[in-house]
Parts: sequence; C-alpha cells; structure tokens
Amino acid sequence: MIPVGIFAKPPYAGMVKTRLIPDIGATKAARVYRYCVEHTLDVARLSGLDYHVFLSEECDDRIFHEEQHSIQRGPDLGKRMLNALKELLAGNPDGALITGTDCLDLSAMHLRQAAQALANHELVLLPAADGGFALIGCTEANPALFRSVSWSSAKVLKQTLSNARKLNYRVSLLETVRDIDTLPDLEQYPELLALVASS
Repeated sequence: MIPVGIFAKPPYAGMVKTRLIPDIGATKAARVYRYCVEHTLDVARLSGLDYHVFLSEECDDRIFHEEQHSIQRGPDLGKRMLNALKELLAGNPDGALITGTDCLDLSAMHLRQAAQALANHELVLLPAADGGFALIGCTEANPALFRSVSWSSAKVLKQTLSNARKLNYRVSLLETVRDIDTLPDLEQYPELLALVASS
C-alpha cells in the first residue's frame, strides 16, 4: 500500500499561517491552521491509505496524540521532503506520497488517485493555483528532483517539472487545487470565514 506523509507544524499562535496574521491576528490564524490540519487528517483516514505525520518540531498538542509521527529532518523544505520520502519508501518500495496541511480542496479521492498513478508514473503532483503543489508522490527518493527549486515561490511546480524532465520521469498531474495562505485565499471558504468570525 502506498503510504502518505503529512507535513505539519504545531498549531500554535504566531507559528503558523503567518501571512494571515496581519489581517486576522495570530490566534485566529492558528485556529484556521488547526482546522486545516484536522481536515487533512480526516482525508487521510478516509482514503484508506496508511499515513504518517512529519512534524516540524516536537509537539504535545492533543491533535497529534493518536497519530504516528516523527520530526522532519533537513535545512529546507526540499531536503525535508526528500528525507521523509526515503523513510516512507524504505518500507514501501512501490512509492510514497507527501502532502501538507494548507489545502482544504484535498480529498480522499486525490490521495487514492495519486497512489494509483504511481503504478505507471515515477512522479505524481497535485498542482496548486499559486504555482506550487499540494501533494507530491514518487517511486524513488532522488535528490535531483528537489534540486534548485525556489521553495515557497510561484516557481515551485515549474522547476519541479523541469527536474522531472531531466530525469526522464513519467509525470501524472492531477487537478489544480487552492492553498490557503492569504486573506483572499481564506475568503473562498465560507466555513473558514465563519470560524474566524466566531472566534
């Protein structure tokens, strides 16, 4: 079975959704992030796939008490994803998926589609409207795939695809989804607006 690695941060005020803080404050931004984490964990459970949480740092928050988790390793996002993929692939040589916790559009269907795509592709991506991706799946942990990528920029997807072409990877691109990083992103989701208004 293809496993899913979920990248997450402790859902504490001031540590998450920092681009939202100037508009809604640190406490409300943390509540938005917690909602997104809960959504991602629910989606992983519904997918039927095995999943493992990779935390940015140690955290004793109740939201992770029942989850298998370890700490992300590496100086940047690319290295951290690469190391997580290595860990997941060690026990699952057919492939592994990595997703974050910023995407309410992510569904159990997306996870199952991505897992199925790895049967005949070396790389699967769930593109994000901001130029990044909300999910990546690979059949091998190749450092070259993550090299020279401007993480947290609008060039991430384009640069990752360029690396994949150099590796002669067969690539499966799923539908484009939306991340939640800014106030205009937040305003697309009535449930988040209601959460912010009530808190």
